[in-house]
Amino acid sequence: MSSQRRSAGLAPRWRDRIWLAAVGRRRGGRASRVARRALALVLVVIAGIIALGPRRAAEPGSPVLVLTRDLPIGATIAGGDVDVGRQTAVPDGAIADPATAVGRVLAGPTRRGEVLTDVRLAGTVGPDPGPGRVAVPVRPADPAIVDLLGAGMHVAVIAVDEDGSAELLAPDAVVLSIATESARGRGDRPVVLAVPAETADRIAATALTGTIAVRFT
Repeated sequence: MSSQRRSAGLAPRWRDRIWLAAVGRRRGGRASRVARRALALVLVVIAGIIALGPRRAAEPGSPVLVLTRDLPIGATIAGGDVDVGRQTAVPDGAIADPATAVGRVLAGPTRRGEVLTDVRLAGTVGPDPGPGRVAVPVRPADPAIVDLLGAGMHVAVIAVDEDGSAELLAPDAVVLSIATESARGRGDRPVVLAVPAETADRIAATALTGTIAVRFT
């Protein structure tokens, strides 16, 4: 009797174990399938992102600015006139940054599709003489004094007649820039001065027909 009770007590436990094992396998199989499907979905999404992502970085060549339309000489370049492209054979002086070209003036006519280079741009505006002043180039009579001048220095501009008499044309002119040594070997390098507007024409005329001297103020 005691052994029968033990057998009766053990029977439910074995059934429970078999049922739990079967359920566990089913659950484990389902969880594994869900995990595989989720992993496959993630891989598909990553592949889609890579396929649809920007490819310009992988394209060969170097970035250049390309004209999007024909432009005449003297035209001011707008943002829509240029686009960034890539070329393997890049011409010398090619411009890659739109900020370098937008707002600049063309020194010659251009065609749509042409790579924009530095020689196509007109030179920038010269030195700013400041309000109420005009920039005037002069050649001092004494070339040696040019070596003593520097941008920002204040000088007086004097007209010298043939008899040696002097006339003060501008008591306070500012040196804006000094030309570099001429390739032709000329020693009289021009100096660009910011002078009062009311005396600019007189100084320019004297620089052409007379003798100009400068002195420090």
